[in-house]
Amino acid sequence: MRKILFKLLAMLIVATLTVSAVGCIGTPPDNTIYVGNTAGTTGALTTIGAPFNFGIEAAFAAYNKAGGYTGLNAEGKPFGAAQNVKLKHYDDGGIPDQSKTLTEKLIHDDQVFAIVGNFAAICVEANLDVIKEANVPMIYAAAGNDILHNDNAITLADRGIFPVQPLNKTEGRMLVLRAFAPVEAGGLAATKVGVLSDAANEASITMLRGINAELETMPEAQKTNVIVQEVSGTNYSGAVNALKNAKCDVIVITSTGENYLVALKELAKAEYACKVLTTYNNASTAAFNQGTALAEEYANVFKYVNLYSQAWLDLTSTTEFYKNTEHALYNIYYNTYLALYQTSFGMTEEVAKATLDTLGIPGFKNEYWTVAENLYDYALESGKDAAAAYTMSYDAYALAGYIAGDLFCQGLEALEESELALTRENYVDIMESKEYKIVTANNISFANGLRQGVDSFALTQITSLNGGAATAATVHTLTTLDAYRALIAG
Repeated sequence: MRKILFKLLAMLIVATLTVSAVGCIGTPPDNTIYVGNTAGTTGALTTIGAPFNFGIEAAFAAYNKAGGYTGLNAEGKPFGAAQNVKLKHYDDGGIPDQSKTLTEKLIHDDQVFAIVGNFAAICVEANLDVIKEANVPMIYAAAGNDILHNDNAITLADRGIFPVQPLNKTEGRMLVLRAFAPVEAGGLAATKVGVLSDAANEASITMLRGINAELETMPEAQKTNVIVQEVSGTNYSGAVNALKNAKCDVIVITSTGENYLVALKELAKAEYACKVLTTYNNASTAAFNQGTALAEEYANVFKYVNLYSQAWLDLTSTTEFYKNTEHALYNIYYNTYLALYQTSFGMTEEVAKATLDTLGIPGFKNEYWTVAENLYDYALESGKDAAAAYTMSYDAYALAGYIAGDLFCQGLEALEESELALTRENYVDIMESKEYKIVTANNISFANGLRQGVDSFALTQITSLNGGAATAATVHTLTTLDAYRALIAG
């Protein structure tokens, strides 16, 4: 009896210590590990911020449904129950000062364990020091800021920053490597490369820094065959003509947004037949299309330019098929493809059904379908209707958010397996201890203080057939910087 009383007393003390200890790291006694972010979820950024946070929450819902965190608390003792992960979010409206103030609130008042999904370049710039000063881990930034790049993070503050999305400097390195790499390896086999850079845009400037940094390590044959044109403003005429006169066969465009489109139209105006390679930020086909047709102003672009962009995610597959007939999402896609096969491919209903029943739903990797199901399930559980869930399963921003949430949970799983206490320092250590799988991308490593985001990129071709709407398709799978370096070095 005495032993039992002592055991109960010990358990009570442990429980008391647990409440006290976890309260300071974002795990209060409601069996929840809180993480936080600020993001614009109303106003101009709604279409980006809302699905991004939805994706994070969907990843957490899938993790919690699978059992949550059952590792040790901050004192190295078992929790009394499984811990769920929950996002605490404040809408910063995309305003840097507001983001900084609200990030301070998350860290000091709400005492979140980590920041997951640091959102928007200007806000990341504003609140990064706040995060570092508190030694709070930051997993995923929806930005490519150069300040996130670190080749050798040493202090706990710097080591706790885990960028995933490609950093601009890293992508710049890949742009010049891919331009020279052989076609069979997903390159453009350039003999001479021209670079069009926006001198007023930080992302474009940083990508150019990456290009120049990579050139320093490349063989002389490539190093001396790159011509850079930095453009101030929107007049790309002189720069385009200079590259045409220099006989550059591949043009790398680091300009983004409207200036990217201006550059393309200037290439067409100059009747410059060339290959163009641009950043993943320009991968969308929406700008080229007017409804379901190609906008007239871009007709000549596709007449002269073979257009390619990079992609850091590769969702597509010609060999994998979705066959989970038990999930509601399957029926939605089934009916969509049933109609498509009949209207676009001229199949009878009977043949279309037989094709789908035999093969399954085409187009995406099974890895992506798992994510789509989780997004769909969370949409239903959180009160959204099936149509909204279906839309979300296709949303690139929701996928990015899911990747952020999933990576944080992978870190928790690794910490649980290691039987280390749930502390920020232990979490940082475990994130540096192994490679992590990025959903629909390759692995990422944070070992030896390296913080450069993903370094694997796929190649997407953007085309318009017979003047029809512009479409994009992956033409080469994810390839690493090192793979291209080895090829070019011979």
